[in-house]
Amino acid sequence: MKTPLTDDVWKRRGINVLWSGSALTELEAAPKVVSLRRFFELQEGGWPEDEIPWVGDVALMVAGLDVAIDALPMDEAENWIEHEVYSKILDFQNYFEGQCSLVFWMADDKRWTEVPGENSYEWYLNGQYKGLRLALGRCIWNGAQSGVRRIEVSENGKLNWIGLHHHRIS
Repeated sequence: MKTPLTDDVWKRRGINVLWSGSALTELEAAPKVVSLRRFFELQEGGWPEDEIPWVGDVALMVAGLDVAIDALPMDEAENWIEHEVYSKILDFQNYFEGQCSLVFWMADDKRWTEVPGENSYEWYLNGQYKGLRLALGRCIWNGAQSGVRRIEVSENGKLNWIGLHHHRIS
C-alpha cells in the first residue's frame, strides 16, 4: 500500500474519488457538482472553461458514476468504464495539462474496498449484482492503480479515509 495522501493536493490535481460529506461541505462544492451526463457533454464540447462550474477554481466535481454502474450488467459496466469513461478522464487530464482536479463524488464509502497486498480498489455493486465487486480502480485509472493513494484527513485527532487520489494517469 502506498503512503496515504494527507495534504490537499487532490483538490487541485489528479483523478480522484471522494465520498466524504464533510469534505464536500468544506469545499462548498454541492451546488457545483455536475452530472456524469454533463461531464460527457463538457468533454464533447471541448471543455469550454466558461461552462465548467469549477470548485476552488481548479476542480471539476462529477456525480453519478455509481448510479450508472449499478444500472448496467456487471460485464457491460466494466467495459463501459474502461472505454467510455476512461477516455474522457484522460482527455480532461490532457486538455488541462494535469493542472486541474477531476473528482468523482461517490457518497457511499462502504461500497469501496481495498484489496490487501494488491494496492487495488474495488466497488461493491448494488441491484441485480449486489455483493459482487467490480475492479473500478483498475477501470478508472487504467491499470495504474499502483499509483493510487488513499486520501486521509485528520478529524478529532484520528485519520479518516475520505477518498482516493491518482496524481496522473497514462
